[in-house]
Amino acid sequence: MKHIFLLFLALLLVSGNYAQSQKDSTQQAKKKPKRYNALAIRYHWGTVLPTNDFLKGDNQAGEPIDFYQALNISYGVQTDGRSPWHHIFNFPYYGFSWYNADFFNTKELGNPTALYGFLGLPFRHRPKSTWGYELGFGLTYNWQPYDKYSNPFNTAIGSNRTVFIDANLYYTYHLTKRWNLRGSFGFTHFSNGGTKKPNSGINLISPSVAISYNFKDRPELIREIQPKYEKHYEVALQFGAGARNLLYDNPNEKVDPDAPEGTNDVMHSYYNFTGAFLKQATWRNKYGAGIDFTYDETANVIVSYPDNGNLEPSVSISDKFSDKFMIGLYGTYEFTIDRLSVASYIGYLIVRKEVTNESNRLYQKFGIKYHFKNDMYVGLLVRAHNFSVAEVIEWNIGYRIKWY
Repeated sequence: MKHIFLLFLALLLVSGNYAQSQKDSTQQAKKKPKRYNALAIRYHWGTVLPTNDFLKGDNQAGEPIDFYQALNISYGVQTDGRSPWHHIFNFPYYGFSWYNADFFNTKELGNPTALYGFLGLPFRHRPKSTWGYELGFGLTYNWQPYDKYSNPFNTAIGSNRTVFIDANLYYTYHLTKRWNLRGSFGFTHFSNGGTKKPNSGINLISPSVAISYNFKDRPELIREIQPKYEKHYEVALQFGAGARNLLYDNPNEKVDPDAPEGTNDVMHSYYNFTGAFLKQATWRNKYGAGIDFTYDETANVIVSYPDNGNLEPSVSISDKFSDKFMIGLYGTYEFTIDRLSVASYIGYLIVRKEVTNESNRLYQKFGIKYHFKNDMYVGLLVRAHNFSVAEVIEWNIGYRIKWY
């Protein structure tokens, strides 16, 4: 009887301790913030790369545009290990930012302001510091674009809106559990992707300094080994659309300043449909191949320069569908971070009309895609040739059929 009593007492103690531990873990879960968010303010000062004559000094002031400053205000969220990808990518952070640049030439460049999303990927976390790299992608508005009469020198920016691309290396020192000081060095690019010409673009390099405040104490970041990725296959069907204008040389402008400029300001449609077979083999890497069907109203345009005294070049745009239709084969690679993909393509046109001003056979695409839970996705891609000359910005929507 005594043994039975002692056993019963032990069971009561164990069950009591278990209930208390469950209660404590529940309370801890309730105490854990829904997210660890922060606000930051950053100041940039740096160099404008002299990539075109306008920036080199062929402007209204007659001086190089070689220095700039910028300010941005960011809202960010620190991952804390609730999802496998937090551990895979060493607890990244993400958010969105408002950015404003000053080139000390408001009359010709305006006051460009960007809204963009960013993702920070740490190399190493230490008790008092973190270092890694950050990528940003968004849209810039409020430019003072090229205009033949009111802003004739600005060949760098041809439209009021451009794409904003930013990449930087950073080092963050944790002053307290809530305050952080950060230094970084980065590269920034502005371009409209060939949507409207002229479009030489602007490239910046600069250091920056930032201070940030966390609304909650920083979480303890302890990486856990994650299971091997269960590879899957998918067929992705994607539709893209965009618009672009034409740029052509008009030598008569040098003779007669009232002659038509070398730009056709009419916007022309661009459509693309693609199907791809893809394999995702790891948490980070997805690759595959596909076929592109493209309709481009500016494809195979012929510009003629008559010598009969007519100062206006003749721009011939065909009405035939076959003259604007192209088929390409491509390979693709995506760097995947949960539902976000940084996508790159390299393709070759196997069907294209052979004329004097035909489209380049070798083409490239680069951009981002975001997948929803229902396997729909949206994306933004820049199509280019020669790995440097942007042709058009594609806005994409797609659907994938996925299996394991």
